[in-house]
Amino acid sequence: MRGLLVLVCICTTVSGTAHAQTPWQFWPEASLFIKLSPTTRILLDVPYATDMEPGQGALDLAAYLDVSLRPIGRPALQKLDWQRSRFFWTRIGYARLLETGGGARAVSENRGILALLGKVGLPAEIWLESRVRADLRWIGGEHSTRYRFRIEATREFTVVHHSVVPYFNVEWFYDTRYNGWARTLYQLGSEFTVSNHFRFELLLARQNDHLPVASSLNAFGTVAKWYY
Repeated sequence: MRGLLVLVCICTTVSGTAHAQTPWQFWPEASLFIKLSPTTRILLDVPYATDMEPGQGALDLAAYLDVSLRPIGRPALQKLDWQRSRFFWTRIGYARLLETGGGARAVSENRGILALLGKVGLPAEIWLESRVRADLRWIGGEHSTRYRFRIEATREFTVVHHSVVPYFNVEWFYDTRYNGWARTLYQLGSEFTVSNHFRFELLLARQNDHLPVASSLNAFGTVAKWYY
């Protein structure tokens, strides 16, 4: 419980120190994980981003295939949680971005996605996870590539017999349209396990865009996750 209180205090401090003129967005997301075999699963993901006040929003419709290495010499881990027991896996997928606003809806972007994820254990039961991702993008008929590099630290706790996993990550975006580092994203949050089939996340995010023009925004996000 003390860990939860610390997380709430940190989130409050981050939001309170943000510049008064920085816009806020709401990022709800729903994810469905379907296990196909001990080493493969499907992820269907629907994130949405919108201003706190009425305005434009963006809806992603994404489908991924995850392929993991089965834990070697550790048969007990093969039955445990995928992300918390696997140390390396790949993700291949496709996403379609729909922009909404002013009562209109139009397809604005298509993405092919390839990601490599790995994790290592640190002292004090902290896990460090890295992700390298490439987005092959088609925007208005023009092709470009965005490279994303993320580092995340997590620590699992047990609260009233349920798993709680606070996390903090930083992600850097390199965009070939501008031949430079276009964005930095910071996220602080926690995942809460409700049952074997359902979890949810609460998070705060800070997004700093550097190219083509400098701008920033803050976001509050929720993620609902179903596992089958």
